[in-house]
Amino acid sequence: MLSLIAFFSEILSIIFFLCFLNRNKGEGLWVIFFYCIFSVVTENAAFLLRGKMDRVYLYAAFTICEYTIFAYFFYLSFKKKRIAYVPIVGTVIFYLIAGIYFTNKNSAGFDSLTASVEAILIIIYSLVFLYDQIRHTLITYVYNTKKFWIVIAFFLYFSSTLFLFLFAATFTKQEHSYYWVINNFFEILKNALFCVSFAMKKDNNEKNIFHSLNPDIL
Repeated sequence: MLSLIAFFSEILSIIFFLCFLNRNKGEGLWVIFFYCIFSVVTENAAFLLRGKMDRVYLYAAFTICEYTIFAYFFYLSFKKKRIAYVPIVGTVIFYLIAGIYFTNKNSAGFDSLTASVEAILIIIYSLVFLYDQIRHTLITYVYNTKKFWIVIAFFLYFSSTLFLFLFAATFTKQEHSYYWVINNFFEILKNALFCVSFAMKKDNNEKNIFHSLNPDIL
């Protein structure tokens, strides 16, 4: 039941983006919108291809594409060049590990290695983004940005499922069914925060906020 709710939460995030399309232009949020569509398509493909291909390749392909989309979002979000190199370096590391994993793969199941590396890298990018935003921007303004809630969604989801991904390849079918509830719950939370971000109005008053709080102008 929870997995079905998680699936429909992905569709809901697509609907929210389209309903508030004018609010989401010029924010780089089209990358997240593309991810939501990609995720829904992959879910349907996984259902249709059950038993027709090795699941590990399907999982790994999704993980690689998912990571690439998220890393690109962070690359667009990091305004400083020296910080923008963080996802570039991380992506090189990720692709190397993914390549080694495919070369030496000797068992079917969940791609724990690539999924875990993805989670660790996205958590690092999220922390770098939040630190940079809090360091250079007023806290009251940070919480009013769309990207803040997207990054919070990333951080909560991947930090909560990291250890699940680490051991997922060793789960029996019964254990997978039992523990995967964690993934479904935080998937719903992630998509809910996407909806919050998509529905938010653009904050065009950044300069006004700084001016109103500057004692020299009062």
